[in-house]
Amino acid sequence: MKAYGIYPMLLLLSISLLFTGCGGGKYADAKKVSEEYIDITDDYITSLDKANSAEDVVKAINTFSDKMEKLIPKMKKIQEKYPDLNNTDTLPKELVETQKKAEELSQKVAGSMMKMMNYMSDPKVQEAQQHMTNTMMNLQN
Repeated sequence: MKAYGIYPMLLLLSISLLFTGCGGGKYADAKKVSEEYIDITDDYITSLDKANSAEDVVKAINTFSDKMEKLIPKMKKIQEKYPDLNNTDTLPKELVETQKKAEELSQKVAGSMMKMMNYMSDPKVQEAQQHMTNTMMNLQN
């Protein structure tokens, strides 16, 4: 397994912990972004699970990357606005439920990644994977 295939998923999981559970009230905007991220990631996992060809995998990866390109600027704003959410050990009680959803999602990612590995030798899958890696790197810039 190539490192660029795992890196985006690890980055996603760490980012998900930042956005886990953002509830209403003070964190209403963060909750909205968190739920959007969870929906995008869940759709990605579902698409990978249903994939029966390299083409299906490419489509799943590219759809995810395209949606994340639109979401990343919102995620960055939330990171800047709520630096206190970087410490998941001290999340407010109202944020814990979404954290559980993100943790459940992270468990699903591992299984989906294993299915994707069957197609990693395909050049188009590798290209899509690199596109996803580049997209997710924008979270750190």
